[in-house]
Amino acid sequence: MPLCSQRCFFSMEKLTIVNGDIYTPAYFGQGNIVIQDGIISTITKENLPPSEEEIDATGCYVIPGLIDGLIHGGGGLDSMTGKVEDVETIARAHAANGVTSLVVGISSGSMEQINASLTAIAHVADQPVEDGARIIGSYVEGKFGSLEKNGAQNAKYITPPNFEEFHSMWAASDGTLKVISIAPENDKNLQFIKHLNTFKSDAYNDIVIAMGHTNATYQQAMDAFDAGITRVTHAFNGMSGMHHRDLGALEAVFSHPNIHAELIVDEHHVHPFWGKQLIDNKGINGVGLITDCTEHAGIPTEEWQADAVYVSELNAYRLNATPAFDSKKYIRDGAMWLDVGEPTERLAGAIITLMDGVRNVIGWGYSLEDSLTMATLTPAQNLGIDDTLGSIAPDKAADIVIVDKNLNVQNVILLGKVVKS
Repeated sequence: MPLCSQRCFFSMEKLTIVNGDIYTPAYFGQGNIVIQDGIISTITKENLPPSEEEIDATGCYVIPGLIDGLIHGGGGLDSMTGKVEDVETIARAHAANGVTSLVVGISSGSMEQINASLTAIAHVADQPVEDGARIIGSYVEGKFGSLEKNGAQNAKYITPPNFEEFHSMWAASDGTLKVISIAPENDKNLQFIKHLNTFKSDAYNDIVIAMGHTNATYQQAMDAFDAGITRVTHAFNGMSGMHHRDLGALEAVFSHPNIHAELIVDEHHVHPFWGKQLIDNKGINGVGLITDCTEHAGIPTEEWQADAVYVSELNAYRLNATPAFDSKKYIRDGAMWLDVGEPTERLAGAIITLMDGVRNVIGWGYSLEDSLTMATLTPAQNLGIDDTLGSIAPDKAADIVIVDKNLNVQNVILLGKVVKS
């Protein structure tokens, strides 16, 4: 029988996956999975009765659908166009690459642009596209950051955290704003963080408070963690620290045991040496793998190169201008950069999907089991969705990916429905 052959190509009430090497993400072994009405009902090593509606996963790994906790686009489209159809395309691009859940990033911009984008993301979160990754919610990353650590965020739109703009964004998101990132040094007496933490369950749908694009001192960061921050926006990037005398936010991330650290795993944003230091320090239950990817994730190299101009003296591809984006965008050495060759040159985003990132982390020496944990269950726990997502277990949503031994995606199953075969 062909590798991962499939006998059924349509939505069904019952689906069986047989003969797969199952990771839950803990290693389960050779076995079978029964899905009923979109929910996992059984995972077993015992033989099952023959079924006409089944996928034979012989020779394949069966893994939980990946959860990317911060993306900015995919499939050739950016997350901030304010167009529902663009968010749907992004969701499809990631689903095709084995990422079944997304938190969609919002960069700094005008409030009009931010709110339009939040509304479009909310529409897809509430009315999922049939063959696309589920949208867990939106992630406002740069709006309340630090000017000193703005990175690729547009500095002219960055403001201190304030309730007027936050409540405007919250309303535009229709309550689907899932992560809000803050530079705590700009939050006077940590009033904003403390308010969100106090009322996050009653008023804000269990919003996750993150620290990012911050120039905070070590003590400011530690105080912010104690005030309610539970997550760190792309550790190392856009963050003070890494000095042997003057400790900053990064050292606080390493020190605090209860902080979830996002780690961009494209091997450009963070060198594997430092990525390994973070994982070894915090453990696989404290680090969530992300891509922080741009619109070029999930599209072939030759496709984006066809719309770009190679600038030989910069050894980079100049991309088409983006409306309402002030900086010039390039792709160089496998990542997106801004203003290459100019004093304002800076790294802007990855161009990989999370399955590529999992391969990278395995290449650093981590097992498939540990790498999957950081791309599934660990982010689900920080986002508060691990009761239904993040692992293969009875009574959880049937978001499952079947891959070959090189992690090439063969089948994607989202809520029990085959969306890629």
